[in-house]
Amino acid sequence: MSRFHHEALAMGLRVPPHSTEAEQAVLGGLMLAPGRIDAVASHLNATDFYRRDHQIIYQAMVTLAQRGQPCDAITLGEWFERNGFVDVDAAYLIEVANATPSAANIAAYAQIVHGHSTRRRVIDAATQLTERAFALGDEPADLLDSGIAELMGMQRVEQGSEYTLRQALTLAFDAAMAAQARGGKIPGIPTGLSDLDDVLGGLHDSDLVIIGARPAMGKTALLLNFALGDDSPAGLISAEQPAVQIGSRLLSIEGGVNASRLRNGSHDEEDLGRMSNAVGRLLAPEAPRELMVFDRAAPTIAEVMRTARRWKQQYGIRRLLVDYVQRIKGTNPKDSRIDQVGEVAQGLKGIARELNIPVVALAQVNRKVEERSDKRPGMGDLANSSELEKEADQILMLYRDEVYNPESPDKGIAEINVEKNRHGPTGFVRAVWRPETMQFRDMVRGGDDW
Repeated sequence: MSRFHHEALAMGLRVPPHSTEAEQAVLGGLMLAPGRIDAVASHLNATDFYRRDHQIIYQAMVTLAQRGQPCDAITLGEWFERNGFVDVDAAYLIEVANATPSAANIAAYAQIVHGHSTRRRVIDAATQLTERAFALGDEPADLLDSGIAELMGMQRVEQGSEYTLRQALTLAFDAAMAAQARGGKIPGIPTGLSDLDDVLGGLHDSDLVIIGARPAMGKTALLLNFALGDDSPAGLISAEQPAVQIGSRLLSIEGGVNASRLRNGSHDEEDLGRMSNAVGRLLAPEAPRELMVFDRAAPTIAEVMRTARRWKQQYGIRRLLVDYVQRIKGTNPKDSRIDQVGEVAQGLKGIARELNIPVVALAQVNRKVEERSDKRPGMGDLANSSELEKEADQILMLYRDEVYNPESPDKGIAEINVEKNRHGPTGFVRAVWRPETMQFRDMVRGGDDW
């Protein structure tokens, strides 16, 4: 510990968390083993170092490594002298290198440096938040939102945001090897429909997925089937239906119980048995499902974002389901609907990236689609669609021909048209629709039990 730090402690001042020894060990280890710099740089930034000279040394190492040049003490000293850096003494570089016996524990030391950096950033954020709270210039809700957003952002962006080409290629190679190790298993969260998963690869972290349809197509039921398609924790923003209706639909889907009989009270003992079994499966003590429901008509996008952050923090939700986009309001009620829907789309995509979870949101389709002979909706038919089309990573359009043609040969069949897919192909997926139980199921080929 330096003389200044001793004096600061003696005066009662609190020195920001750091470890000079760990920072020196990282730098010295990299001088001994320059080949480790890509692995370290993917988790450690120059700003993670507390000392200014250590930041400069580390950044110089990364720069030299990108150029394929060595970064030992001699090379670094010459580089600093050639580029006019006076903050770094060549003798100090040699001292750091000589004081490091090996690079064996470099990862552990890098973790210590990063840990102290995270603590300093939390302290800085908390200090700024405290100053804003004392200033009384912000609304309490805005103050909470900005504070939570900043802290959640720190949790998500642990490894930094800048990558060299080598690091990007290494990440891609590792991802390809991980995909091979899965043995064909989809990389994302299952939707519950195998054919759809084959096209989408499941629901991917940080993606915004939009499902568009006209009323009565079953889009809310499809969203709830997605909710039950995987047992990981999820959150549901229900601006369309109250929680009791959501619960009834979930009982119908999971238990195979006729939804109409549940609504009008004509369910029998067999239905009660199926409901009881469904509750038992969903709330099994050894592995209970966690589905949080936010039941409010016309919430604001700020409320949705605030709720999602809290759910992620408290319950660890792995996906957010939204019913539906056009019922969520923007921050300024005087804005046009187009501007508000655009703000909502950007907010939902922001939440997907910030919390690193898939966000699946339903969207209404323009009425004009019903004036066409082919009433299958396309991506351009989404109401107030420009920002939705731009922000979405995947866009699915739901269509059931029997809604318009009661005698359709495709009665009981739902078409899911994958109009946009940043991860793979587009195209149609067909699924079985069971209206009495609100279930979407995979097509069973070669049999009559759809």
